[in-house]
Amino acid sequence: MIAALGLLLFTIFSNKTSLQAFAYGIALNIFPLAVMQEMSMDIARIAGMPLAYLPITSAGIAMALRNHTRLPRSYSLLLTLTIIYCVYSFFTTVILGGVTSANIAYWLAWPLNFVIFFSAAAFFSRVDISAANKAIKAVVTVLVMGCLVGVARYVAGIGEDANFMPVMNRNGTVVLIVMIFPLLFYIYKEDSKSRLWMFSCLACIAIALGLIFSRSGMIGFLAVIFLYSMRFTLSGLLKTMTAVLLVVVIASSGIVDKSLQRLQRVSVTANMLMQGEDLNTNMNDYNRVMLLKGALATAKDNFWFGTGLGLENYRRGFHKASDYAQDSKSHNFYISYFAELGIAGFSLLLFILILIFKKLSPLSSRHKAFRVSFLVMALMMTMNEYILLPEIWFFYGMLAGISHLYGIDNHREALRPLLMPFQQGYPRQTSFNQITNRSLNG
Repeated sequence: MIAALGLLLFTIFSNKTSLQAFAYGIALNIFPLAVMQEMSMDIARIAGMPLAYLPITSAGIAMALRNHTRLPRSYSLLLTLTIIYCVYSFFTTVILGGVTSANIAYWLAWPLNFVIFFSAAAFFSRVDISAANKAIKAVVTVLVMGCLVGVARYVAGIGEDANFMPVMNRNGTVVLIVMIFPLLFYIYKEDSKSRLWMFSCLACIAIALGLIFSRSGMIGFLAVIFLYSMRFTLSGLLKTMTAVLLVVVIASSGIVDKSLQRLQRVSVTANMLMQGEDLNTNMNDYNRVMLLKGALATAKDNFWFGTGLGLENYRRGFHKASDYAQDSKSHNFYISYFAELGIAGFSLLLFILILIFKKLSPLSSRHKAFRVSFLVMALMMTMNEYILLPEIWFFYGMLAGISHLYGIDNHREALRPLLMPFQQGYPRQTSFNQITNRSLNG
């Protein structure tokens, strides 16, 4: 908490710190807590907010206060839709669901995350590209160092697995690893790193994911490699084969046998469900399957407007639709939030996410790692519900802002032959970038 407050103050008073705010926020959840035993996110909270969310939330609020969220005009539709979404979810959650502290806290998380996203996008859309790349490099460095810390914690017996964020559960840590991981390829290209550097970082991340024993993490890791290298060229096929070979070598070493066993259980459960067989209550995936069925029944019963946001409202709808004793969510963002928001609210939320995706550099560009990250997170959300992680909203706000910078650069190149004849109308020392900046600003 003290560190989060320090980061807030530091970010407010320094643009240089704002550039590194995301990396600092992630680092504060790793390195000061390196020898601490893991603590449940349900326990490590203050005013309903998990302590793990504090550093990035503080950084996002500081950026909003410092930069006044001066967004490019192209964000007007996205901003309007987020306001409509907040009004809609307030009505279904707080007005219809009841004015309780839990409902208000759960609803407030959405406008707060939207502010974090827009603040990061506004800030990074106005910085220099070289400075933005340094920020991304810092994030990747923190991730790789965090993975090393996680492996060291596991080897030393401090943790039951290689989770390197003691106040965040391993599924949340895995989400952050898979989300940031594609930027490794971005830095490899933009910073002209060696192949040895890239494969060393790849190995660190793969080993840490294997020792966290998360099925979703292994699936996400392979999905990143496939999406990034998916090109029907000799180079693309060689890269894919090399990455797959690395995964096979690690899998064959025996250090990730527990993760492989969990993946095998997914296959067994899926086959039983497709063949119409009933699951045994002693099976590891029984609880998850029953929660999923209950969530589908809840979504069907609350099709139009949902139960309202939050576990308190969801439980009421769940127990009306299902007789299963437990009442946790389904571990699937799409089904759980469809049940909470209904078709009206969930469609609005998906449209917001699609617009954010379109703000990122296209898959055909050199900066395709941004969209690869988003697409893999869309896949990961079928296995978890961490949509309210402030890290997610800060991260994609940062990437959207950097993508805007590349868009301006492309416009400059397109304008160069048109504007060069008019340079004589400016003082001799006026640079081409100054002219294009004035032109692009209307």
